[in-house]
Amino acid sequence: MSTKSVKVAVRVRPFSQRELDMDAVPIIEIEGKKTRIHNTKVHSVSKLEGDVSREAYKDFTFDYSYWSFNTEDSHFASQEQVFQDLGTDVVRNAFEGYNACVFAYGQTGSGKTHTMMGAQTPPSAQGLIPRICMVGKA
Repeated sequence: MSTKSVKVAVRVRPFSQRELDMDAVPIIEIEGKKTRIHNTKVHSVSKLEGDVSREAYKDFTFDYSYWSFNTEDSHFASQEQVFQDLGTDVVRNAFEGYNACVFAYGQTGSGKTHTMMGAQTPPSAQGLIPRICMVGKA
């Protein structure tokens, strides 16, 4: 059994068509296990009032931080990488007789279905659940 019973991961998903149509810009950065949120309101004020850069960003650290926003980025996290990091322990523990759970939490439209289910085609776009089910069939 894995020595760590709970893993916490965050994933930045690609923009939806609605977000693309609105010319939205990403405000999240990923660096290793660190996820940084850029507060655009504070940043615009800081230019007027001096250096308040510590307030312009909020950093969080997780067991895993995935950048899946743009497939062209060198640090892009594929569905396969997410499965290898998170899904394989779940499968192994289940086969060893332990209870196992994958739990996705987030706001509506935040990417839970993208991570958990993905798309049917191509196979590389399948999410955690189809991959976990395929391991059981192999």
